[in-house]
Amino acid sequence: MTLSVTIIVRNEEKNLMRLLPMLGFADEVVVVDTGSDDKTREVAASHGAKLFCFDWTDDFSAARNYAIAHAEGDFVMWLDADDVLPEKTQKMLMGWKNSSPKADFYYMRYLMDGEFPFWFWRERVVRRTDKCRFRGFIHEAISPFGRTEYLDCDIEHRPSATHAERNLGIYRKAIAAGKRLGLRDRYYYARTLLDNGLTEQAEPILRKFASDRRANTFDRAEALKILAKLSLSRHDHASALRFLSRFVRLLPPDGEACCLFGQTYFERELWSAAAEWYRMALVDHAASGFVNEYFNGFLPDVQLSVCLFRMGCLAEARAFHNAAKRIAPLHPTVIANEPFFR
Repeated sequence: MTLSVTIIVRNEEKNLMRLLPMLGFADEVVVVDTGSDDKTREVAASHGAKLFCFDWTDDFSAARNYAIAHAEGDFVMWLDADDVLPEKTQKMLMGWKNSSPKADFYYMRYLMDGEFPFWFWRERVVRRTDKCRFRGFIHEAISPFGRTEYLDCDIEHRPSATHAERNLGIYRKAIAAGKRLGLRDRYYYARTLLDNGLTEQAEPILRKFASDRRANTFDRAEALKILAKLSLSRHDHASALRFLSRFVRLLPPDGEACCLFGQTYFERELWSAAAEWYRMALVDHAASGFVNEYFNGFLPDVQLSVCLFRMGCLAEARAFHNAAKRIAPLHPTVIANEPFFR
């Protein structure tokens, strides 16, 4: 089996210098430049990548599919220039490639950098067939096909900048040009509006999307969580509970949903009910969409320490405070709570 790695880039010379030496497991690396004016192309060529140029059209799928069209491997792996592959991942991919893979569609953990890292499963290695095609001009993805499997390894995403403003510009340009947004596009457009602080424009789109049974179940559930958070920001606990109740009719509650349930009771000082939901948040949710140490560890530990303290269970409260302290000892909340547990 042979494996092609494809990367679309623009002004990524520094990130490519970090990423390309990590790709020794690949039989070829295809780099598609979409209009760089730095040394991106020179860096790609110096590392032996196959370099192609693509006139940018505000369509990420078009660029990625152009890269796939120039790949020759049995499988295609896609990366962003600001991704990082740990040594364990590099070794695992070399072993996987030499094991005569039988599946068509492979997921890997995609680890997002931050104060509290989180990860989710994302398609990363796909058999190169006519079904290996990205869809969606922004927030692009390949639809699963054939036999799917999960590889026990990580890709770390380490962005150097936020793309919220850029993405909003792409959406607005497409809408102005008369492009009709599909269901998934409308969901991500609403999220982009939120990322740019445009809540009043985003909320009605999310409400309509969450009620549309044609939409992807996971995306509908995420939209309901967002609506619950917006309700809680207004201290509208009744609406938050309605959105969360609709969420659990679609999917089992993940760590974040449990914490949102907990917040609705915590803010009303219903300590026992809040504590039950925060305890549920600590249950392993690795099979669900997003696994976030903040919602699956730190936040429920902090909130349980407060709930139990208010309930008079001081020893157990101290244990949860110490658990939160082990995760983030310098977090302002941990420091503020420390005097209560000395």
